[in-house]
Amino acid sequence: MKVLRNVNFLLILLFSLSCTTPKQKQPIIERLDVDAFEAKLNTLNNAFLIDVRTPSEYKSGHIDGATNIDFNQVDQMKVAFEKLDHNQPMLIYCAAGGRSNKTRILMAEIGFTQVYELSKGMSSWEAAGKPVSLK
Repeated sequence: MKVLRNVNFLLILLFSLSCTTPKQKQPIIERLDVDAFEAKLNTLNNAFLIDVRTPSEYKSGHIDGATNIDFNQVDQMKVAFEKLDHNQPMLIYCAAGGRSNKTRILMAEIGFTQVYELSKGMSSWEAAGKPVSLK
């Protein structure tokens, strides 16, 4: 009788475990200092780098490989974001951190799973002596 109860208990336990859904991965939405941002830029596979400054700010110097998506053109920015892979790691920055902070929050709300923001923007990147592209 005892063996039968133990078997029943194990069967119920196994059945209940098989009915649970796996936990979804929590999104990674982080603000990073210059060195941590550069490390992510150099080590993340398939990362997409976004400069959310205006086109004129972008042309005055940006991080090499960045795509300019102007924060001030919100409707166009949202359309551009919808075309991106929401599971692809995103690295974002602006001039000093204000616009990229708002963009980071927006991207989290839209459903991006990995967003890394340069906390003090391009100004901190340049102050640290990091390379700037004019291409």
